[in-house]
Amino acid sequence: MNDFAEWVETRNKQWRNPTGFLAVTGMHWLSETPQSFGDVTGEWWAIGHTVHAKGYEGSAEEQSWTLEPRAEMQIPMTGGALEIASRGGNMVLRPRHSDSKMFDLFDGVITYDYNPDFKVVATLEENLRDVPISSVIGDLGISMESAGTLVFNLGEDEVRLTAFTRPNPEVLYVIFRDATSGKETYGTGRNVSATHLEGDKWQIDFNKSANFPCAYTDFATCPVAPIENHLKVEIAAGEKTPKIKSTADGVVTH
Repeated sequence: MNDFAEWVETRNKQWRNPTGFLAVTGMHWLSETPQSFGDVTGEWWAIGHTVHAKGYEGSAEEQSWTLEPRAEMQIPMTGGALEIASRGGNMVLRPRHSDSKMFDLFDGVITYDYNPDFKVVATLEENLRDVPISSVIGDLGISMESAGTLVFNLGEDEVRLTAFTRPNPEVLYVIFRDATSGKETYGTGRNVSATHLEGDKWQIDFNKSANFPCAYTDFATCPVAPIENHLKVEIAAGEKTPKIKSTADGVVTH
């Protein structure tokens, strides 16, 4: 099995995780007033970054969980797991049911054929700074640390991409849109990693451009590519738009 085939297999395993994003059945924003939801038991409310529940999974006792800003956790739930997350200063529940119809319809990620022309070497122009990042549901007050700009040629075009730091200093992270976005690939963009070669040289394999969860579900708060990463060129490589999506009206296919 070649490197690209292994990457595709890994992506398929990630999506088939029984408590992953294909299992999400809702996204419920909490307030200080107790609320009930159809896909999770009990009443739920939040005060600051502490989430409270009464009657969850039949418990007679009030339960609470406190998270750091932008953190998330999963707790046991019959038939799956319940995610509790902090997003934009608010608390949200995402029930994850392992019997979701999405698993029955998921037939693997859809990709372009591998094209070596989209495996490039880029030069990093260092410029450490914070870059505001919007989400598919609006501004959540998030910023990401950029290491600078990756510069490379694609055919006759010079391409420049703001790249973000990762815990591993040998890896950078890129969120981008291109001329295929909203046509063959997902509209708000995709992500890809750059790996350090030596000095200021980094390698980007756009054949491994990946969709965010929001390509499969409306119950996500995925980041949107910053305006400087909206490319005019086509990156006809990596993952295409999925044929299935989980929405408030149920699972839709197209």
